[in-house]
Amino acid sequence: MDFEIKLIEFLQGGRTPFFDVSFQVISMIGSYVGAVALVFLFLFTKHRRGYAFWFLFTYGFAYLVQSSLKVLIARDRPFNVSDSIMNIGDVVTSYSMPSGHVVCATLIAVFLGAYLFSFYKSKGSRAMICLALIIYVGLVALSRMYLGKHFLTDTLVGMGVGIVFGALGLTLMWLWNKRRKKNETSNDNL
Repeated sequence: MDFEIKLIEFLQGGRTPFFDVSFQVISMIGSYVGAVALVFLFLFTKHRRGYAFWFLFTYGFAYLVQSSLKVLIARDRPFNVSDSIMNIGDVVTSYSMPSGHVVCATLIAVFLGAYLFSFYKSKGSRAMICLALIIYVGLVALSRMYLGKHFLTDTLVGMGVGIVFGALGLTLMWLWNKRRKKNETSNDNL
C-alpha cells in the first residue's frame, strides 16, 4: 500500500486547476453519464437496440457485485488513509475497492468495442478501436487516483470486474440472439 500512496502523492504533486477539472470530467464520463450516453447511442442505431438492453442488464449486475465487494472488502479511501492525499471534487463516503467508475468505464469499453467491431472489420481499424478504448479506461482509472478516490489496486480490480461482466454480458447477448434466430428459422419452416 505504501507504493500506492506514493503514486497518488506523485499524481497530486502536479495538481493544477486545469487537471482538477479535466480529471473530474473524465471521471464523470466513466460513470453513469457515459453509460447513459452509450445506451442512447445503441437505442438510436438501427439493428443494434439489443445492445442497449444487454448493456443495462450487465451494468445492473456488475453494479450489484461491485457494491457488494466494496462492503465485503471494506477498504478505506486513499484520502482517509493518508493525510497527504487530498479528496478532490465530490465527497464520497463508500468504501474504495473496487472502483465503480472503472467497472463502468470498462463495461462501456467492452460493449462499445463489440459494437464498433460489427462495423469495422480490418485489423488496423480494430487495433485503433482497442487502443482508444484502453486509453479511455486508463484515463478514468488515472482520474480516480488523481482525485484521491482510489488506489491503483482498486482500479485494477475494477477493470477485472468490468472485463468479466462485459464478457458475460456479450456472451449472453450472443446466445440470446443465436437462440432467437434459430426460433425464427424454425417458425418460418412451419
